[in-house]
Amino acid sequence: MKIGYFSHTSISPSETFIYDLYEGLGRKGLDVIYYCGKIADRSSSINSIVYTGYAEEGLSNSFLAYKFGQIAGGNGFKYKNKVQQHYAYKALNKSLTQRPDVAYVDYATSAVLLVDYFKEHNIPFIVHVHGYDVTSATNDPVYLLKLKQVFTEAKYIIAASHYIRKLLVLLGCNNEKIRVIRYGIDVKSISPLTWSERRKSDPGIIFLGRLTAKKNPFALLQAFRIVKNKVPNSRLTIVGDGELKQQVQERIKSLDLLSSVNMLGVLNREQSFPILNQHWVYAQHSVTANSGDQEGFAISLAEAAAHELPVVSTLHNGIPENVLDGKTGYLIKEFDYEGMGDSIIELIKNPDFAEKMGKAGRKHIAELCDPEKRIEQISQLLYSALQN
Repeated sequence: MKIGYFSHTSISPSETFIYDLYEGLGRKGLDVIYYCGKIADRSSSINSIVYTGYAEEGLSNSFLAYKFGQIAGGNGFKYKNKVQQHYAYKALNKSLTQRPDVAYVDYATSAVLLVDYFKEHNIPFIVHVHGYDVTSATNDPVYLLKLKQVFTEAKYIIAASHYIRKLLVLLGCNNEKIRVIRYGIDVKSISPLTWSERRKSDPGIIFLGRLTAKKNPFALLQAFRIVKNKVPNSRLTIVGDGELKQQVQERIKSLDLLSSVNMLGVLNREQSFPILNQHWVYAQHSVTANSGDQEGFAISLAEAAAHELPVVSTLHNGIPENVLDGKTGYLIKEFDYEGMGDSIIELIKNPDFAEKMGKAGRKHIAELCDPEKRIEQISQLLYSALQN
């Protein structure tokens, strides 16, 4: 069985779940080729990669088509999407010299560009949706229409949480096709720093992720200001980059937090995991952005829990399945930065309780996010998709 693994990305540091699955399927002896939607990217850590360009080759022309559509009748989305799909099809025809027996697609935004090719060439496929591809992306009515075709043609749709499963059903996906499969976290390979050692350093709060609207770093900074006023020796570390970086830096300055906040930029797992171990609390203020964009399962929270950090986050999308409120951390309402600050303070002032929550979190994630179980479940779906 030849498996084509398709995604628009060549794998960023925040998309380790893609590499882990690709590598895991290979360990099971499956013949997997990774088809990247980019034209080229020398930074990829994948060996058997084919740069198809299906997600890039039509971008400039699709933008022009969008503008033309607005002038011609206001339906820019229709023209943009049709042009993108046309170029995606051409790119696949050119680059897929040997077609896979079955395809696995990460992100529905890729699937809508691939579905016509798969259908014409009788390639059964599975799609894993993640977050924005079934939230803010659906603001585009033409994308939404094509997404429903993906729901019809795909053998299975994978969601990382039951919350996303519900979103899929509301968008029109047949519930019988949906499988909830968690991201894999190799807890056994992670060695948490003992809390006796952790307490020797000043209380540290850490956040890992892109500086985007749906992660609302401004709410995190407001919460940390509250913490700083109550616990003067506390510190905040931010690992990540994004379009809000400059505004975040300006906000840190305006809140007089320059000496207490350390921004480290983008780091991979090997670099960021030891830094996680140097902190007491993981905090992430995820919200629904004005565009409608939402988190999926929020894998960085699970990685923090694997390091025995209690997590303070929000009642958002699949996070309540990831963090058990009152047991492995605290969950507050979106935009309630006061509540986030108070929760962090409670953990810092009660390190025995923070340690208890951290240990419970590691146990929860070990059970919920078993990487071998994920690989086995997805490999079985691939076999089933091929046979049915």
